[in-house]
Amino acid sequence: MANDINNYYRVSSSIIQQTERLSSNQQNQIKNSSVATNSDFKDLFQKEFEKTVTFSKHAAQRSEQRSIEVSESDLEKISQACDQAQEKGINNALIMMDDSAFIVSAQNRRIITVMDKNEMKEKIVNDIDGAIFI
Repeated sequence: MANDINNYYRVSSSIIQQTERLSSNQQNQIKNSSVATNSDFKDLFQKEFEKTVTFSKHAAQRSEQRSIEVSESDLEKISQACDQAQEKGINNALIMMDDSAFIVSAQNRRIITVMDKNEMKEKIVNDIDGAIFI
């Protein structure tokens, strides 16, 4: 126990000495670099967040009720489909993938509802601007 306390004080003393050695210019450079890094991270995070596809409450419920599982890979494909839809000026898209269909707000990157292949036989899809098959 005494050894741990002595080691703690040695480490603390070493940190204090090294900090005192830094000139005020070096400290300012580190602070400025840190601010730039935080800003870069924030921008990167915001860009990635904007690419994220989310489920509406309704879509999450339908997905669970219909036992439709969506993997990270599937979300990436849907995200790319949203990019394509936006490029073509499509606001609400029907995205057909494997045995599932997703109605998506391309601008918001939000899945509005989910259907499986059995339901697609019985349903009419309206209020969409286009369809994407992946």
